[in-house]
Amino acid sequence: MEKRNLETCIVKLQEAESDNEKFAAMLMVAKTTKSSEMTTEEKKRILDAIGLTFLIRLLKSDSHPEDCSANIYKSMALSVLSGLCADSKLVESTSLYRILKPLNEIIVTKQSNSEELENMVNDAFEVLKMFAGSQQGIKQLMDSGTIASLAKVISKDLYGSSKASDLMTYILHAMRPCIWTGQGKALEKMLNFYAQNMEENQNQEKFELCNFIALILRVMPMDEIDMTEKQPWKTSLLKGIQDIFSSRLGEAQREPALKLVASLIGQVGMEFILPPNTKDNKVLLMIIHLSCIEVRITLENLPIQKVCEKADLLCACYHLLENIIIYLTTSPSLLLDEKQILQLHSAMLGAFHSIIFFLKELSDENNPQGQYQNPVVIATVRVLGAWLAEETSALRTKTYEILPFLLQICKLQLEFSNELSSKEENINADRLKNIKREIDEDTQAMSDALSEGLSLEEQNAKILEVEQDNDEKVKSGEENKSVKKGNCESESKTKENGKEVDEKETKGKSVTFKTDLDGENSEPNSVDNANSEGVLVGKETEQMVNGTSKNEAEEEEAEEESVYLMDQSTTSVDLLRFLLPGLCHLTSEDDPRKILVDNELLPMLNFYLKRLLKRYFRNDSNDNVVKALELLCNIFLNFAVIEPGLVRKSDHLINVTIVVMEAVPIVGRKTEFTPLWLKMVTLGMFYLRHQSSAIRSVAADDILVHFFICACTFVKGAFINSSKNRKKDVLTVSPHYLPFWEEASQLWFLTIQAMTSCTSLYPQLVKATLVSGMMPQLAKVFIAVQGRDVGEEVIRCVLSLFITMAHCHEQVRNVIKTTGGLQLSKIYDSKELRKELGIAEKSGQEKKS
Repeated sequence: MEKRNLETCIVKLQEAESDNEKFAAMLMVAKTTKSSEMTTEEKKRILDAIGLTFLIRLLKSDSHPEDCSANIYKSMALSVLSGLCADSKLVESTSLYRILKPLNEIIVTKQSNSEELENMVNDAFEVLKMFAGSQQGIKQLMDSGTIASLAKVISKDLYGSSKASDLMTYILHAMRPCIWTGQGKALEKMLNFYAQNMEENQNQEKFELCNFIALILRVMPMDEIDMTEKQPWKTSLLKGIQDIFSSRLGEAQREPALKLVASLIGQVGMEFILPPNTKDNKVLLMIIHLSCIEVRITLENLPIQKVCEKADLLCACYHLLENIIIYLTTSPSLLLDEKQILQLHSAMLGAFHSIIFFLKELSDENNPQGQYQNPVVIATVRVLGAWLAEETSALRTKTYEILPFLLQICKLQLEFSNELSSKEENINADRLKNIKREIDEDTQAMSDALSEGLSLEEQNAKILEVEQDNDEKVKSGEENKSVKKGNCESESKTKENGKEVDEKETKGKSVTFKTDLDGENSEPNSVDNANSEGVLVGKETEQMVNGTSKNEAEEEEAEEESVYLMDQSTTSVDLLRFLLPGLCHLTSEDDPRKILVDNELLPMLNFYLKRLLKRYFRNDSNDNVVKALELLCNIFLNFAVIEPGLVRKSDHLINVTIVVMEAVPIVGRKTEFTPLWLKMVTLGMFYLRHQSSAIRSVAADDILVHFFICACTFVKGAFINSSKNRKKDVLTVSPHYLPFWEEASQLWFLTIQAMTSCTSLYPQLVKATLVSGMMPQLAKVFIAVQGRDVGEEVIRCVLSLFITMAHCHEQVRNVIKTTGGLQLSKIYDSKELRKELGIAEKSGQEKKS
């Protein structure tokens, strides 16, 4: 293209004084210039000279000159736009999104058999296609209602439906599920259309439709769909699936069918393909058998490169296997006969034998560094974790052989994610000083509360007051310095709540114990940076990695909302989380526990604990993090019960104790009386019981006192005296603990037993006991109920605590005596308690004489 023609066109456009002159200049542009020969800058100059407002007016215009086509203005505007917008950079760099709504109206117009109208629609789709070429452009399409328009074109089979379908397929592949909020109704329209077509078609097109339907289901925001009504797409899909799995399927048919079922179950649950929706369980059994066969064929017969090429299919099968495991262990019986049960177990056993065989082959290659980011490996480890959570007896020996490899993969993933988050974190020095000041003031407030003898509730109130003052100071400082409020508050909260983030100097002995993943030095008070989680996963495998939860960061939110085939963002994966249930079982058995400990399980769990706590302090509503922390507590408790010698001498487990002691008061202030808080208290008490020598030499007094106050709060708060509509009070579980009392009761017994053992080991426990008012509270409750509804084991534990406390500490003994201890001993006929209190009384009389 000659520069002279371009400059002439631009001048004509700029000098145009009327719409007719500008339109004539546009015709000149179309005739004398070629879009393919223009640079992005030249296209932008032409677009600026024409003006978006003028183009939008043309697109909306229904008028036309005499003797001209009725759509001449629209056609010309679309012709110019389709030429200029062939450059994706132009779409991103201008405000072209303003033309999207007029384009939406054009593509949904009921077209006649007019070549001009068809050309207009084709040009409109070319422009929309350019927008779909970038994440920013797709977001603009969504915000402008284009998804709804595409759905209408598809569902009504208007001209351009094939282009609309292709465009939607691209967008569905490109965007993460979390982006589709607000698009539920549009997606449902398409789903109804394609599901009906799939039900009616009885040829190869039926299986082609499976792929597109699976894509829609993967991103569909189900909370926007009224699931109480019988949706047409559900009926059609169920009929289509029954037809497919009651037929003989070749490889080309099995793949799209299994992908569809995996996406469907991920969205609506396993119940969808079970009675009463179906006549019997045959469809489900066939799906599971085919999934197991596909897993065996893929993993046993193909090299790793070929396996990776079948990642989508393999992960869909894994998803189905995990869902059936969860359903079989948590839901009502499937009412299978003995033959069906044996067939199902045999099929799944064969599949998981192949999975372990595949991982063993990878471990023999001795190249974990090259595997830990492989999406197929991640998905395989995840589904194995689901199996190990419920079944550790089958394939026992084979499983033990791959444990070192599994730990290597998890360790590399943790190190990688920590490296990523370290690069991302960038906090300025002034902000760090503010955070450190707030932590120091917070710690001082707790120390002051202890010295004043306040109850835990009063301490919390005072600490909250200090926090509010700090928030006001930080807010004021931010306004003066023009610091962005959101970032500062988030980081302040993280640092303030997670005391392990900063190295502290305490009034007592400073915490100096150190450990990290490799056994080298790192502060126990520091939670390592962990915004990201592990492994970057490729585009095709889009759900096989994480469970559902909402989180503070978009990447983490995307990770949590996926089910099996992973999102295509740079989201990383918390692989270790999926192995935690299995590790709970394995650490309770001698042989696998030894293998795990020999392969550095303890330093990795120590590192992971600190990392999870950091995430928890950022957002305590993340169910996945809470569940992972609870499972970690269970694993650590296994060591306390089975291997007390290891707990006593392991540097890593001593570090765990310090981290737990520091975290418990903070967790309690955020969400007191939750299973997580109770488990952490119990874990801390048990470890302190075994580690008294080491802990007394490394832990500061105030840390111990704060932790023991929490333990006392747990013990004293479990029971209350209540009339229950009777005339006399009876012993009742506290409302705080009632929703999960079955679990909490076990933790209460363990905690009170460990506290009894710790009484003579830690003088800080005496101070905590006095400050918390535990002994008077327990005495008051058990005296009031007079033994009514008091279990034998409960009163035995309580009396044992009273006897031990009275025997070991004179100050506590006097408190017990003056707050009803003697009366308690008489009601429950405790000669030992009377003896301990009698010694105190006799000693007092001797002093007076």
